[in-house]
Amino acid sequence: MGNAMRHWMGLMGLVVGAGALTAGAQPAGDVTGVYSTKGGTLAIVQGDNETLVHYLSSFPQGDSAGTCECSLVVKSKTATRWTLAGPDLAPGKLSLAVAPGRFVLEGTTPGCCGAGWPGKDEFSRAQAATPPASCKVSAPRVYFQATDEGNTQRKAYVVQGDTVEAFISPTEPDLVPARFKGKKTTAGLLQRTQLECTSAPAAAAPPAVKAEQLQPLAGKWVELTKKGKGYVIFKPCSAETRAFTVQPDGARMEIQLGQESTSAQVTKLQPGQGAGAYVLELTREGGQGEQVEWKVTDAAKGIVSLTSSDLFAQSHTYVRDAKKGAFRVDAEKNCESEHD
Repeated sequence: MGNAMRHWMGLMGLVVGAGALTAGAQPAGDVTGVYSTKGGTLAIVQGDNETLVHYLSSFPQGDSAGTCECSLVVKSKTATRWTLAGPDLAPGKLSLAVAPGRFVLEGTTPGCCGAGWPGKDEFSRAQAATPPASCKVSAPRVYFQATDEGNTQRKAYVVQGDTVEAFISPTEPDLVPARFKGKKTTAGLLQRTQLECTSAPAAAAPPAVKAEQLQPLAGKWVELTKKGKGYVIFKPCSAETRAFTVQPDGARMEIQLGQESTSAQVTKLQPGQGAGAYVLELTREGGQGEQVEWKVTDAAKGIVSLTSSDLFAQSHTYVRDAKKGAFRVDAEKNCESEHD
């Protein structure tokens, strides 16, 4: 039996639940893609049977950072608002306002977010969305699964060699929102391990920022940890202190995450709000982009804060390496030595 016939049989058997949408309920145009803001990412995967939404965010939470990672499905739609559902949501608690120039996610704090989520996040549509990743199915047959408590298996499936579009979160979850385009477009969750993905086809990589533009940010910066009314440099037992280095020549940022490190190209630099504030676009190997908000919190002491959805989601406050001597090193206690 050929692939086309297998798809026809699988898709004809697709069970559309009470929350699924008819084609007539779809908004004009396909809005599938990844939309980014300073601290968050909104991914939309739109099919004829349903529309999936994946939300990632980082937000201030006292002296640390709170995060969101929400796997959602559109329960109902009007021309201007989508009501969202998901395993961690009470009915009607989260919705997406749809306007020509922006998406606005709003509602009460969902279970997929930490305490203190501000209740609203806005994503501009002024620029084209980043396309999802292109993935080849690597298993003989992979069934779509629902965005519900048990991730119920659907009757629709894809087969080895098929190409699907998927949003691959930096956290690499077991199930990812994806869609297959045949006679109809079928959306649902697919097993990440059954997909071989490459970055979405895109234009040539964006040019790096000029070296002179990065001079104010240049050099090594070391993480500060809040303790009492001040800051210390925390030294963990089995990891490095978090740090990063901005290299103007080559427009790169080398990032020490503690137990691992990574690097990225600085492909965009724009002024932020306030003196010494910037918005950086970092592009890692494979084309994954991330916006980082940079703010100067104490110019005299050389302290800055960085916020983003991934690399700087858990780590915000840094001091210039040349000025770190003003802060006490606080080593983690009760570390086991290699001779114990």
